[in-house]
Amino acid sequence: MSEERRPIVIKRPRIVKGHHGGGWKIAYADFMTAMMAFFLVMWVISNASDEDLREISDYFGAPLEVSLLGGDRSSASSSAIPGGGFMAEQTQGEKGADLQRLQRQALADDSRMAALRDEIDTTMAQRMADDADLAELREQLQIELTSEGLRIQITDSDQHPMFALGSKQPSPQLSQLLGLLAPILKRLPNHLSITGHTDNRPFVGEGGYGNWELSTDRANAARRVLGNSGLPYERIVRVVGMGSRISLDSQNPEAAINRRISLMVLSQSAYRDITDSNGVNPQPAEDINSLRERLEQLASPVRVTNPVAGSPVTDSSVAFELDS
Repeated sequence: MSEERRPIVIKRPRIVKGHHGGGWKIAYADFMTAMMAFFLVMWVISNASDEDLREISDYFGAPLEVSLLGGDRSSASSSAIPGGGFMAEQTQGEKGADLQRLQRQALADDSRMAALRDEIDTTMAQRMADDADLAELREQLQIELTSEGLRIQITDSDQHPMFALGSKQPSPQLSQLLGLLAPILKRLPNHLSITGHTDNRPFVGEGGYGNWELSTDRANAARRVLGNSGLPYERIVRVVGMGSRISLDSQNPEAAINRRISLMVLSQSAYRDITDSNGVNPQPAEDINSLRERLEQLASPVRVTNPVAGSPVTDSSVAFELDS
């Protein structure tokens, strides 16, 4: 009888793995925190005003000018080194940041003005398509971008006068046109300047009332219509009468086109020029001199000098002096 074959049984103990620790949860929590911060920043930016966005852009556009200890946005590089030359008021990087900030402001102004021009063109085209009387004034509305901002001119015509001859009372058509412009202008933060013009026809009213007074009164009448149509009065920074001094048609100074109302939507730089020239926050003389020196620095080369006679030139003893 053959020997019975017995099965071979191999016993292997079960190895219980330890807990994995949940490291993925930490990575997931970091990811969710980053996403929350991202959407929070996006929400804040979407609710920020144009002025806030400009300040944020300026802040990150010139980081070297911001003190980490809470100081103002001024450079400390204007201090003098005793016994030698003076540090340049700003480094090349700081100058570049200033120029970039001014360029950004100018580009933002240009963008707003171009958008305003397009909106006025679109709105007027829609309204004039529905109103035949208003459509007849289309040729009397001129819009152009200038160095000071967006100029909107409403000119006169013999067929559709904006004012009666020698009168400061606006016609119903002019009031309607200004009433359409007011809500559009209200949506922008820019200030306005209003200028009145007359033709060259001699006009003398009671008490010496002439073209100078008439042009000023017509500009002021336009201001009142804009204000009554919803434009805040404080947005209008200047009302000027030019008489017949500046003609659109210089070859024919008595032409109707020379009688006009000019609305200037001012850029930020043009508004500052007006306020500064009228004594509002005038720039001190030392600031003007500082600005003049800075402009000279932009056009002048920089050389390295030894500020202390007899001492070696090292990183800590180098001053920059402008070539004169």
